[in-house]
Amino acid sequence: MQKETDDLLKRFEEEYETYVSATDKLTYWIIYARIPKTGEKGTHHLHNGKKYVTGPNEEGNVLILPDPDNSELYEVESWGNMPTIDDFVKKALPRILFEKQESESGNKESCGASCS
Repeated sequence: MQKETDDLLKRFEEEYETYVSATDKLTYWIIYARIPKTGEKGTHHLHNGKKYVTGPNEEGNVLILPDPDNSELYEVESWGNMPTIDDFVKKALPRILFEKQESESGNKESCGASCS
């Protein structure tokens, strides 16, 4: 992963209080986002985990695990050509921000019924 992409992840975390890690392996890539759970009071804020998995030979197909710690549910989407993990991160960050905004607006719970 390029330093520019690593810096992009750090800025995203600071700006949106959404912690994002990227794993770059030879045959797969994982982006794990911890999106703040809305409506929480107190000093500590809870975060919902969401995992995105793809790889260099997956032709843009992304496996999305909306609640990887508590559920075996998953979705598969096509995000287009992503030859490097840097491309994957650049496509994932707007998606993560969209999920965060949906959760904040109350239109969609970011990790489903298993969070309750």
